[in-house]
Amino acid sequence: MSAGALAGVRVLEFGQVLAAPYIGLMLADQGAEVIKIESPTGDPSRGYMPPDVEGHSPYFLSMNRNKQGIALDLKHPAAVEAVLALVVKADVVTENFRIGVMERLGVGYDVMKAVNPGIIYCAISGYGRSGPYADRAGYDPIAQAESGLMSISGEPDGEPTRVGASVVDMVTGMFAAQSITAALYARRENGEGQRIDVNLFGTALNMLVNFAGQSLLTGDDPTRFGSGSQAAQPSGVYKSKDGEFMLTIAAEAMYRRFCEQVIEHPELADDPRFATNAGRVANKSGLDAALGPVFAAMDNHTIIERMRAAGIPCGEILGIRDALASPMTKALDLITTAPHTELGDLKTLKPSYSMSGTPIRDPVGAPLIGEHTREVLREVAGYDDARIDAMIADGAVVAD
Repeated sequence: MSAGALAGVRVLEFGQVLAAPYIGLMLADQGAEVIKIESPTGDPSRGYMPPDVEGHSPYFLSMNRNKQGIALDLKHPAAVEAVLALVVKADVVTENFRIGVMERLGVGYDVMKAVNPGIIYCAISGYGRSGPYADRAGYDPIAQAESGLMSISGEPDGEPTRVGASVVDMVTGMFAAQSITAALYARRENGEGQRIDVNLFGTALNMLVNFAGQSLLTGDDPTRFGSGSQAAQPSGVYKSKDGEFMLTIAAEAMYRRFCEQVIEHPELADDPRFATNAGRVANKSGLDAALGPVFAAMDNHTIIERMRAAGIPCGEILGIRDALASPMTKALDLITTAPHTELGDLKTLKPSYSMSGTPIRDPVGAPLIGEHTREVLREVAGYDDARIDAMIADGAVVAD
């Protein structure tokens, strides 16, 4: 079997919690060697419990598969020396500390670049490296609020609602991972690395690309429209006789099939209020009032089967546990197991993509605190056992 697409790329991850660790997760899945550098107390997400798996945080276990773990106290000069020795042999560094932290610790970008001009340094922050909010910490819920994302999430007559998953953190990680691979590609020309800055606020605004464009080009202020769409109708969550389902119709021919083949009310396709998508958007309340009794008389299974037969986008609303157990998840082979040093084989998600020539790596469970300290310092930094033992005795590093 071929190696992963990023085999041979070494990443030093100073990331905590979600956004930066998500970068390492993506790069490691594609074959990169990711060394997670923690403080002696560990990534804060190790403590995100309950629930727990025999004393381990599911949050941390999910975000840190396929990584080696070392623990350094960067207040010790010997630990700083060790970091720079690793940087010499690294390709990428990622971090999501507040501005100035890495510099105060003596391992900022300029220092790293001096020992390795090819280093690609990716920093994630809440608001970027300049401006009035540059020194503020960044958090996904706050980015969702300040970017406008929450203002369009929720029911029209309800409160602004945060998206349940930390989508801004994860998309920030995706933007960063894509930028890193682009920088690796660019480095082939002259061997020079570069600094990459990614921020949560800018990511959240970019996630609103069509709504931001609408506001920039027309001057309006998009508002909440629930689970549906302001651009296409009927769309949203509807109640059947025995459940709920999600429906989205975005084309005229699709709407006519829906009226004729699914709900068997062809007159709704010819009603002048609903004959065009623009009309359906303008008369959403009337359309929903007409569809409500029809759906209430049908069971969920029948509605969904008819819509799928007619090529209408629809779906049953599943809980996370049911989604993980669904035939779709099984067919896409999205769940596997990863061996963990203490917990044995743990179920974990696989990436949603596959690559025919450079396959995704077989997963390994998240590291214990300092699990690979000795191995990494010996094999990457070139330290001998006596030097490592001295650092452990001095409290500069922790080794499991």
